[in-house]
Amino acid sequence: MPGGNRTLLIEKARRTVQRGLVGYLMRATLWPTLFSAALCYCFYLIASPGSFENPIAVALPVLAPLTITALIGLPNYRLFKALAEEHAILEREVHRRRSLERDLRMQANTDTLTGLSNRRAFFEEGSRRLELEPQTLVIIDLDFFKQVNDRYGHDIGDHVLVHIARMLSDHFEPEALLARMGGEEFALLSSLNESELIEQLQYLNSVLTGEPLIVLGRKINTSLSAGVVQIEQDGSLQEGIIAADTYLYKAKANGRCQVQSA
Repeated sequence: MPGGNRTLLIEKARRTVQRGLVGYLMRATLWPTLFSAALCYCFYLIASPGSFENPIAVALPVLAPLTITALIGLPNYRLFKALAEEHAILEREVHRRRSLERDLRMQANTDTLTGLSNRRAFFEEGSRRLELEPQTLVIIDLDFFKQVNDRYGHDIGDHVLVHIARMLSDHFEPEALLARMGGEEFALLSSLNESELIEQLQYLNSVLTGEPLIVLGRKINTSLSAGVVQIEQDGSLQEGIIAADTYLYKAKANGRCQVQSA
């Protein structure tokens, strides 16, 4: 059956089931009954006026189509009902699978600890953005994070990462694409220019150095080092990351808690 005809049939089945058996039988028998009665009464009127005096002759044009169309209509209604129910089951299954697909896609593109995009998603979305316009890339690293893990344990370290991720997200998203690249390294891609991003990163550093993080009752001192580069439209994200990493290493070599760019 062609797709258009099948769609129409399914819609008809839905409407039929929604209106119910009584409604369907009423509509199925109404027109045949009216037509039969009109035809027979016209015939009586022209050929046999005396038939109007016979109760059976008067009732038959109405009762016969009512009975016949009801008997024929009942199996059709059951067929429509079965088709509508089957289609509803299929729709629920399609919805379930689409929902599962969305969940799997989200899991594949999300860092499970911080809820940010992961490296894979960053490259996919970052490449798409670069096709549209130039972007400023920032590679961010937490200073002395290994010492936090060694001194307080990885549970404290994970809480620090979540706190920093939330701070970056609150400060830069939704305009910027933000991701955890791995470990204590984050990446940010924004349409803002270098000077604006550097100013914002320096402000975040002032917040972090001005007051320690309180994590599970522990005071954690931390700061950010970052490398910033401009990538032209249709430029290479991978080359941009290499360049930004170079400036990040320079920031760490110069004493950390700073932002370096070209």
